[in-house]
Amino acid sequence: MPEPKSLVVASVALIMCAQALTGCGGSHKPLDTTKLFNVESTFGSEFKTQTKGPNDIDPKILGPQKMPPGVTFDPSDCADYAASSGRPPKGIRGKMSMVSVVGNGNQYVAIAMQADQDLPYDAATAEKCKHVSFQAGKLTGYLDETDAPEIDHAQTAGSHSEIEITGKDGQQQSRESYTFTAYLGTALVQVTASPQPVRGQPLAMVDADRARQMLVDAVSALRS
Repeated sequence: MPEPKSLVVASVALIMCAQALTGCGGSHKPLDTTKLFNVESTFGSEFKTQTKGPNDIDPKILGPQKMPPGVTFDPSDCADYAASSGRPPKGIRGKMSMVSVVGNGNQYVAIAMQADQDLPYDAATAEKCKHVSFQAGKLTGYLDETDAPEIDHAQTAGSHSEIEITGKDGQQQSRESYTFTAYLGTALVQVTASPQPVRGQPLAMVDADRARQMLVDAVSALRS
C-alpha cells in the first residue's frame, strides 16, 4: 500500500539524517570540499569508492524534513529537533562534495559542505534530546547520542540510530546507522555508516570506529 511505503522511505531518510547537533565558532576561511576525496586513499583495495562534486548545496537537504503523518516522538518536544537535526538551515548557499565507500559489509558516505554562513546548533535541545524514540504504525525506531571523535578546533557529535519495520507477513526488518559530524564554523563534515545489504546474507555489524576515523581523516584532508 502507498502509505506504508511512504512511511518507510521517509523514516529511513529521517534516521540517516538525524544527528545530535553541535556547533563550532572556528575559522571562516573557505574550505575546498573536493579535498574530501583524499580519504579514498585511507581504504584498501577491497573497498569500492565513488566521488561526487563539487556541486552547489542541494536545497533538498536543507531545513526541517517533512515527516509522514502519524509519527509520534518521545520526548514529544524533540519532534522538531529530530526533523531538522543534521540538516543545515534553508537558504544557505555554497558547495558540497561527497565520497561513498563500500566494503566489508558496510557503506560509508562522507559529505563536506562549505556554506556562506555559520551553521547553527541548539546546544540546549541537543542536550535534552540525547535519546529520542519514534513510532509510525508498524515502524518504530530510536536515535541515541554516541561518542564522537575529538578533533582540534572542531565541535563533534555522534548518533546511533535503529529502525524496525514489521511487514505484512509479521516479519521484522531492522536497519541501523551511525553518523558523526564535525562543525567547522561555516563548514561541515559528516560521515554516515550503515550495513550494505548482500542478497542471501545477514546484515553485517556497522564498524562505527571506522566511521569515526573517516571523520577525522576527512577533516584533516579538508584542512591540508
